[in-house]
Amino acid sequence: MKCEKCGFISRKDFYRCPYCGNLNEEQLDGLRTRVNLGHDLSVRVRTIIVAAIVNLFLLSIFADWYFSFKYGITLWSFIILFGSLTIMDIATTKKKSLVTAIEKLDFFILCALLLSCGFFRIEGVFDTNKYFPPIVIPAFLVLGAILSTVFLFVRRKSRVRPIWTEMLLAFHLTIAIIIFVFFLVNKYCVENATSYIPFKYMQLDWTGGEKTTLYKISEALVFSSFGLALITLINYNVVFVAYVYRKVKNLYGGERD
Repeated sequence: MKCEKCGFISRKDFYRCPYCGNLNEEQLDGLRTRVNLGHDLSVRVRTIIVAAIVNLFLLSIFADWYFSFKYGITLWSFIILFGSLTIMDIATTKKKSLVTAIEKLDFFILCALLLSCGFFRIEGVFDTNKYFPPIVIPAFLVLGAILSTVFLFVRRKSRVRPIWTEMLLAFHLTIAIIIFVFFLVNKYCVENATSYIPFKYMQLDWTGGEKTTLYKISEALVFSSFGLALITLINYNVVFVAYVYRKVKNLYGGERD
């Protein structure tokens, strides 16, 4: 961004020029427009929207709590509010990137699936506890790992944020580990005929001591999601370290022709 008064150039957008103090309001449009709150305090329109969405989401949780979480208000609120914010954020980003856009959608969808496990149940009609933790979420993690691996090879042509990607892949692995541990604990309890099964919804009903088709599918997905999430994170770190090493080597010197 360039200051119209003194010509100072910065890679980042600024409301007040850090060099001469000139206001650059006309260069910040749409969601990046700043609203002056007085006393040299200003915030972007996007920040105000995010704050409003967070507050509305908290109110929806209290409303859901009032109705004993019977109507999935929390989940629908999350999908409508944060889904709109995600799409708006992708659409208004100046420097478009397919990888970054898909990662934002990935984070939104995974959070929605996690919320579905506890908040999306309509009494007497539908309950997601039985299928989301053992099948839907592991399946999404498997798909995410495959896509992330493919994107490792197209990042050279895409605008990416390495730390954001690292956090997202670590988030994937954390969820995969939790589901994997729950599954193993239940499997041990069932196979050893213990009287206590801590996470019964992860079992998808054994019939007469035999694994059902759904259980076998769940088992394959749970193991695959854990393995692929771990492999993807390791591979990304290897690629990232190699990238950093190459940049540092080029900057500070290395082998020369």
